Amino acid sequence: MSDLVSDEPVEGAEEQVVPVYVYGLIRVGTQIPDDLPGLGPSGRVSVVEHGDIAAIVSDIPLDRPLGTRNDLLAHEAVVDTVAANDAVVPMRFPAVTAEDAVVEELLAPNEEHFLTVLDEFEGRVQYTLKGRYVEDSVLGEVLQGNSEIRALQDKISELPEDASYYDRVRLGELVVKVLEQQREQDGAQILDRLEQFAVSIVENQPGAPEDVVNAAFLVQRDRVPEFDDALENVGQELDGRIKLRLLGPQAPYDFVPAE
Repeated sequence: MSDLVSDEPVEGAEEQVVPVYVYGLIRVGTQIPDDLPGLGPSGRVSVVEHGDIAAIVSDIPLDRPLGTRNDLLAHEAVVDTVAANDAVVPMRFPAVTAEDAVVEELLAPNEEHFLTVLDEFEGRVQYTLKGRYVEDSVLGEVLQGNSEIRALQDKISELPEDASYYDRVRLGELVVKVLEQQREQDGAQILDRLEQFAVSIVENQPGAPEDVVNAAFLVQRDRVPEFDDALENVGQELDGRIKLRLLGPQAPYDFVPAE
């Protein structure tokens, strides 16, 4: 996400500085739902415009620092709601700046760049796919397919717990190694089945050995039904072995240029 806005509230020394929260950037004229709630005490969001670009903003809580899970969820709810129908450049959470800096430091000097990025996101939306092995199923596969692991497990079962400590450590290392090799193959197969329906894919590093895939797909809105159907077919084939979870439609968090 774009990070051109400071993560910390601006403190004014000589004059009153009004801090605002910036959720994302849109084209002027993009419709924002009237009942879209913000994370500030007013509960409202609005837009600040400059030329053809606008920032989605709201007030912020002044009695506590930002950064809670509820704050993050409020941020995502705003940009994801807009992204469901229109192009949006999501800002990095939490994005707080002075009210007058929204135009002077964010919109005015970067208007052309943001418009170019919005052009890239026009008609597209992000979906995030996460997949995790079903533990009992995949461990059964590992035992059946690796004689060294089976032998080590049999050895451990015949020893007292104190005497089998290092063997249990070794067993864990072997299982993790096999899972890492297997998930690389399984993850690649899942992405191969879905990549034809996406404009672009960003693969994120799985967080745990049992995590198979964590990838973001940038999908044309008119191809979302095809993407959904393909994913449903993959899910049915993997049922009982890999549990898939799809998040979206989302703002294109993983596809915002780093600069």
